[in-house]
Amino acid sequence: FLIGRLQWAGVDNSPKTGLLNFSYYNDPLHSSFGLTVNMDKIGVGNSQSNIQAVYAYHIDLNENYILSMGLSGGINIGSFDPQENILRDQEPSASKFVKDKTTEVSPDANFGVELTSKRWMVGASLTHMFRTEPTTFKKGRHLYVYGRCLFELSELLDIAPMISYIHQHQINNGEIGAMLFINKTFWGGITWKPDFGNFSKMSMMSASLGIDTKRFSAGYAYSFNIGQYNNLPSNTHEILLRIHF
Repeated sequence: FLIGRLQWAGVDNSPKTGLLNFSYYNDPLHSSFGLTVNMDKIGVGNSQSNIQAVYAYHIDLNENYILSMGLSGGINIGSFDPQENILRDQEPSASKFVKDKTTEVSPDANFGVELTSKRWMVGASLTHMFRTEPTTFKKGRHLYVYGRCLFELSELLDIAPMISYIHQHQINNGEIGAMLFINKTFWGGITWKPDFGNFSKMSMMSASLGIDTKRFSAGYAYSFNIGQYNNLPSNTHEILLRIHF
């Protein structure tokens, strides 16, 4: 699948993210193999790329439950170009940044586990395991915990409430939302994304819609700020494309 994300649309040098993932499931081995490439333009002159090989093993606990465990490993490439950070009318000697573009390559790894049934799933993952705090060239450790269930409303309608928690260093975010599926083909949903450190001041809402077929999936999501800081730039757009072979 392919995901593209544009944050703060209309703002110069706003963050941009691209994610490309390939995966293959081998039924006799109960295993999935894959490759993930992630590219982040974080801000002015700052970008990171991440390439990882992925392996997951699936255990059929019984006819109702599947336990999946996944591990990925690869490299993170962080880059910082000080020439893009020169202020307008700034004297060259006034800059305290290093003068040349700098790139750092470092190892990176992720781990996750998920328990799935026909109607619900729960899981947790730890990404960028080798680093506690983020730096200019490396992302810090992220902890994700999530859950989702599926309720059949009618022959045509299903609803899937979800909740997740994300922790990174001193940042604690959450997601609470629901997706509505029509004839198991069309879907749409809404999600509230609060910042638990600034609960009433900083949070986002996201609305999404899409379509799923046997061979192809596509979706779009739009996010915007709410709360006391709702006048800050938001306008985040996200596009999802998935092809099944």
